[in-house]
Amino acid sequence: MPSALRAAGFVIGMVLIGTAFLIGRRGGYRTVRVLMITFGTALVAVSAIPDAVVPLQDWLGLSGAPTGRITTVLVISVIVAYFLILFQVARTEGVSQRVGRLIRALSAAQFEAHLLGERVGGVLVIVPAFNEAEALPATLREIPQEVCGWPTRVLVVDDASRDNTRQVAQSFGAHVVTHPVNGGQGAALQTGYLVADRIGVDVVVTLDADGQHDPQEMANLLGPIRAGTADFVTGSRRIGSGERADGRDGKARELGISLYTRLVNLLVGTHITDVANGYRAIRASRLQELVFTEEQFHNPELLLGAKRAGLRIAEVPVTIRRRAAGTSKKGGTLRYGFGFFRVVVRSWFR
Repeated sequence: MPSALRAAGFVIGMVLIGTAFLIGRRGGYRTVRVLMITFGTALVAVSAIPDAVVPLQDWLGLSGAPTGRITTVLVISVIVAYFLILFQVARTEGVSQRVGRLIRALSAAQFEAHLLGERVGGVLVIVPAFNEAEALPATLREIPQEVCGWPTRVLVVDDASRDNTRQVAQSFGAHVVTHPVNGGQGAALQTGYLVADRIGVDVVVTLDADGQHDPQEMANLLGPIRAGTADFVTGSRRIGSGERADGRDGKARELGISLYTRLVNLLVGTHITDVANGYRAIRASRLQELVFTEEQFHNPELLLGAKRAGLRIAEVPVTIRRRAAGTSKKGGTLRYGFGFFRVVVRSWFR
């Protein structure tokens, strides 16, 4: 290695190390400091003792390359940096999950205050809602007061809506808890599950706020649980009926649902026909056996978790209607597809 290049590498390395310690004294980010010290130490070492990297250089097949030593240092540094970044991402995600649990616990307390110590029984219909003031009236108006001999209570989880979703829900007699920040449909449902577990209902039903699910078909979902043949019942538009979305995005989403349904069935040995359907019923006493971490794309995590926990799973036909009002919150087709796949993989390896 030319002496000028070695000198430059030594100086840059020392600057990186010195800067890292300076940031540390000011309380800077730990991962950034570790990365700077790693790169700096590697540069100082190869500049001061060039032959120190020869074994690694030979192992990488760079022994004859003109810039083999510096290339070796860069390769090893990138590998170390990659693992440090993964570590930091995992730590950040852990912090995010703890904050999310705190937010959900505080939100659930809004509903529990007047029911503390009282087991209410019956069915809790959880309706996650984000800016759904237009669609909510039609949805709430259709929810029956009793299904399969169980009385129903409606809980709207307002996921930090910017419209008057909360006021509309309250005007229809629904219980409402409100998230201080938007967390996603999965986060809203987790708040609902927490409420259901703490107040002691018999069954939880999840129902979209946009009117796509028909509340009059709730008996289809609750029937197997009432009969004692299932603990987890999910609806399916494939064996029921559904109004397909128009256009290229609609066809792409339908294809994606079909592919992911086959993938989930292959992974967990189920025979579900519609893995993306959010209209479902769960025996509340089994909720504590499930682990919830996903704030978005909640469906595959719930299905895989139910299978892993040994819940008896059933599927019944339901109707999926067009959105009653407002706009979809699912985002673009590619983003939706990638997010769904990510949750399937993460849930499988958990």
